[in-house]
Amino acid sequence: MHSGVTAVLDIGKTNSKVLAFDTALNLVATCDTASVSDGAHLDTTHGWAFIQASLKTIAKRFRLSAIVPTTHGATFAVMGKSGLAHPIIDYEQPIPAAISADYDRLRPDFAESFSPALPLGLNAGRQLFALDRSLPGLFESARALIAYPQYWAWKLGGELALDVSSLGCHTDLWAPLKGGPSSLSATMGWDRLLPPASPAWTVLGEAGPALGLPGPCRILTGIHDSNAALLRYIAGSREPFALVSTGTWFVCFNPEGDLSGLPAGRDTLANVDALGRPVASARFMGGREYAAIAGLDGQAGIEELRAVVATGLFALPCFAAGGPFVGARGVVRGAPSGQAQLTALAELYCALMTCECLALTGPVRKLYVDGPFATHPLYLGALATLLPETRILAAQDRHGTGIGAALLAHWPSEAGLLPDYALAAQGIPALDLDLGPYQQTWRGMVAERMISGG
Repeated sequence: MHSGVTAVLDIGKTNSKVLAFDTALNLVATCDTASVSDGAHLDTTHGWAFIQASLKTIAKRFRLSAIVPTTHGATFAVMGKSGLAHPIIDYEQPIPAAISADYDRLRPDFAESFSPALPLGLNAGRQLFALDRSLPGLFESARALIAYPQYWAWKLGGELALDVSSLGCHTDLWAPLKGGPSSLSATMGWDRLLPPASPAWTVLGEAGPALGLPGPCRILTGIHDSNAALLRYIAGSREPFALVSTGTWFVCFNPEGDLSGLPAGRDTLANVDALGRPVASARFMGGREYAAIAGLDGQAGIEELRAVVATGLFALPCFAAGGPFVGARGVVRGAPSGQAQLTALAELYCALMTCECLALTGPVRKLYVDGPFATHPLYLGALATLLPETRILAAQDRHGTGIGAALLAHWPSEAGLLPDYALAAQGIPALDLDLGPYQQTWRGMVAERMISGG
């Protein structure tokens, strides 16, 4: 492995972090801030100031040898001659209905892009199409179109690049089976603006003088954040597995899943892993939905969960955009008795939704849970109870995305090899609680609401 500390820029939709990992992939330093947006555009000025200050702080304590950017998906930068040709769009900015309808007539079939039709700007192509309509000529004069991780790589070192995991993240811009730009990219002329795709571990150069680092530091291409979380399981698991990467989004990856069986209308997709391989996936905005049900603070245990089940308290989707029940509006049925019951309800809701997503990707015998909810005992226990034929294992840390991204800095030169990584995860037992009847009732209530349009 390379010596020195690797800094990971983990730029999420809700929070941004700069994490420093030593050569053994131990976390040795953390800086964090809230991600900032005005609702229409991401505040890259704030982000850049945070990144610069964080790297300088870390460099005072450690020798930085590499910087790896990883970010949320559905975000692209239109680059001009000397920088951004337009502020980076926030994917939660609404798209005018008429423009969105025109886009739907143009976007590729699911069988080509394996990208579902999503609300707001969650399809990057939809954002770019709206931008093209509002600013004719923008793309004709643009220099390049790059994904968000590579925007930060450009800020750090000045090189333009792209990685396939960001291109394959429900963008409509990529054809995963072909391994190249989609028909939409060609029709709109965006394919000419896409730099050649580079492996996420490619060294683009060294950090520019603006960072003021005391020594040379490699800048890597970078990777989509959920795919960074997936990467360490690809490197560390010696048998077939699936993964739930949790956070603002819960993304269920099933590398053994059947792409041809994915239903187009339920927020399933083919993610593209760091090695360029399509992966059957499904997702929902679990962190956002959890907060909508219970708020951000609260504690609950098995007794509160028993009370939720016994009193018939239900949370029915959806409380945020996307997910397997697109179009339904979230509602809580029943009378919760206090914050603890709401917390237990939110934990159970996320477990039920995870099961629905996993079922869409194909059979799962071994499931890893990564990210913040890998430390939620009630969520994990409910998941193990609802999936009795599946072995559930929880990551032993909260920084799966950061560790996966840091692995890129230690990648062997041969593209077909994986870095050495010892994966640590804890087995999760089922709860002493029968959730089968509750799950059956919940599914029936959800199906009724989907039929009625509730």
